[in-house]
Amino acid sequence: MSKLISLAIVAVTALLIQSSAAQTAHVVGGDFGWIVPPGGSIAYRTWAATQTFTVGDILVFNFTTGEQDVARVTKEAFDACNSTGPIFLEKTGPFNYTPDSAGEYYFIGTMDRRCTLGQKLAINVTALGPTPSPSPSSPPDAPAPVTPRGPVTYTVGDGLGWEVPPGGEVAYATWARNKVFMVGDILVFNFINETQDVAVVTKEAYETCNTTSTISILTTSPARVTLTSAGEYRFTSTYSRHCALGQKLTINVVASGPIPSPAPSSSPTAPAPVTPRSPVTYYIGDGLGWEVPPGGAVAYATWARNKDFMVGDTLVFNFINGTQDVAIVTKEAYESCNTTSTITILTTSPARVTLTTVSEHFFTSTYSRHCELGQKLAINVTGTTGTSPSPSPSIATPPTGTSTPTTSTPGSSSPSPTAGGPATAPPPSSSAPPRVIYGFSLITLLSTIFLAVFH
Repeated sequence: MSKLISLAIVAVTALLIQSSAAQTAHVVGGDFGWIVPPGGSIAYRTWAATQTFTVGDILVFNFTTGEQDVARVTKEAFDACNSTGPIFLEKTGPFNYTPDSAGEYYFIGTMDRRCTLGQKLAINVTALGPTPSPSPSSPPDAPAPVTPRGPVTYTVGDGLGWEVPPGGEVAYATWARNKVFMVGDILVFNFINETQDVAVVTKEAYETCNTTSTISILTTSPARVTLTSAGEYRFTSTYSRHCALGQKLTINVVASGPIPSPAPSSSPTAPAPVTPRSPVTYYIGDGLGWEVPPGGAVAYATWARNKDFMVGDTLVFNFINGTQDVAIVTKEAYESCNTTSTITILTTSPARVTLTTVSEHFFTSTYSRHCELGQKLAINVTGTTGTSPSPSPSIATPPTGTSTPTTSTPGSSSPSPTAGGPATAPPPSSSAPPRVIYGFSLITLLSTIFLAVFH
């Protein structure tokens, strides 16, 4: 009898150890919280790509009650932004949700056009497995040998370039993830001159966003930085609040070993053969339309990036009549947000502008403070549709308001109808991860043992 009781105690102890698991609290969107993201749904896709979700974890949706809500929906409803008949709808923030089974979960905001504008999150939750105990006899893994290679040129942010990212600093953290930076490699920062710069800073300056003292500042695009030594490198911008809004990058550089000499001689790429194309119709902001973006002017700058505007193309500005307009202005008026004198004002939506000359074109709104808050667009028309390179880099289509959850590189835009975002509630204050005990298995085992003991 005593042996059986001892066995029961040992079994219960083992079960407690095996069935205790640390939960992780995921604050959805990080500091961004749960709002309409200025970069569209790419912001939450990027955030989710950096997380590992397990059954029993906690999703924390930080939002202001009355300004946002969160609904769990089916995949079909998620793709179509259909908020009719959700699995559940929560209107009080902050809201904590714990997935109780493995599989895909879909969440959207149901207010107004929030889902269409990017307030949507898709995650994949994996089953909780027993935590393996560390093997005391296993020596630490030796670092993989570094294979010598030639220098690599990295374009920071790829298509996004170097600017205030729509989804916050997670955008550049995601870009750098899984890249191997070596001594001799080159970073290229692409930005619009006089709107951004690149500051090389210390760890302390990076973490506090204090750019009063920098290692170096690069002000001309494209800014090229050659990595000359192993160690950590940190970059940000000295422009007001750019660092705080996420324009910051940290990387770790490893020694490259002997670098082949001479350096790879990549000859300039020959220009693509010229092939005429038909005029393209571009819908400004895609699903966002034409309004004040909460992320500021970066929203429309991001939308326009890498688009090939040609004479004969058409811009379509979608907005609600009586709440917006489209003003075509000079560069000086654009930069100073002075709309007392304009070239043209369009007041009826959809406003269509056909590009008739090769030059820079500037657009904003005459409504009070709309320009200062970021409702402004600058594009460069580089040629006629008969002389554009082939293939065309961007053939626009009307916005559909749907998207599928995929992991992607930041670079799209779809901000909110209102400037700014609500203050978010703080994440859970407990620094220690909560523990959960799966009691059903424990009760089952206890019942079995005691039946055997007292039968």
